[in-house]
Amino acid sequence: MTFHKINLSKTVIVFDLDDTLYREIDYQSSGFREVSKYLKENYKINISYQFIQKCIRGKKNVLEEICKKFNLKKQIAKSLLWIYRLHKPKIYLKKSIKQTIKKLEKRSVGVAILTDGRSITQRLKLKALGVNYLPHYISEDYNDTKPSLKRFKLIMKEIPAQNYVYVGDNVSKDFLAPNKLKWLTIGLKKNNYNIHKKVSKNKNYQPLFWINKLPNLFKYLQFD
Repeated sequence: MTFHKINLSKTVIVFDLDDTLYREIDYQSSGFREVSKYLKENYKINISYQFIQKCIRGKKNVLEEICKKFNLKKQIAKSLLWIYRLHKPKIYLKKSIKQTIKKLEKRSVGVAILTDGRSITQRLKLKALGVNYLPHYISEDYNDTKPSLKRFKLIMKEIPAQNYVYVGDNVSKDFLAPNKLKWLTIGLKKNNYNIHKKVSKNKNYQPLFWINKLPNLFKYLQFD
């Protein structure tokens, strides 16, 4: 495919959050550690890492399985879920990703984050990663989920630019809307740690280009 690099100084870069800026499995592990801590302190129950991983591999609801295994009332699973959702996550940005974002901020029209999820949970993630100062468009805040066009169009209205780039990982929902809007779409290739591994052969759902790591997106961007 012939492609001419787009001018970064006339471009807005928008990132997905989970499994794009950080590994979602790290958030998952952080949440289950907090749940395990609560159960140990309040019920004298020890949850092994192996048990949690077994549930995840079997695509089972971890919290419900914990309640079954230790004969806890089903209602307790709801409490555990809120502990999981409201905990302060132990997640971080890799140095190379921090540097990439800083470089983009200096040279582009703007950098933003568009992500699906609960407002409070996603905001806790953004704060833990140190990027909560960036404009962020969380699905619950707008009663909107990908692949809807709504938030993408809102970004175009609120941060006017000649070009837009969306960087994500999930072909089931990340790229359809920005593709329709003629954005440059870049997909971060899956690895063994990705939570969502769905694939789609429909070209409308595919990004224009794939990269192995986030800093590689500069190969599609031109500096003045």
